[in-house]
Amino acid sequence: MKLTRIITSTCMAAAFVTGGVSCSEKGPGEKAGEKIDDVLDQRPAEEVRDKVEDVVE
Repeated sequence: MKLTRIITSTCMAAAFVTGGVSCSEKGPGEKAGEKIDDVLDQRPAEEVRDKVEDVVE
C-alpha cells in the first residue's frame, strides 16, 4: 500500500513538472492548424478566443 502511494505521487509529480516545463512556442503544425481554422472560421467562440490570445501574448 505504501509503495503504491509513493509510485502514484511520483508519477503525478512528474506529470506536473512535465506540463510546467513544456515549450511555450507553437510548432509549425500548430501554426498551420490555426491558419486553417482562421480561414475556415470553424473555431468555437472565436471572438472570445482571439481576445484571450491577445491578452496572453
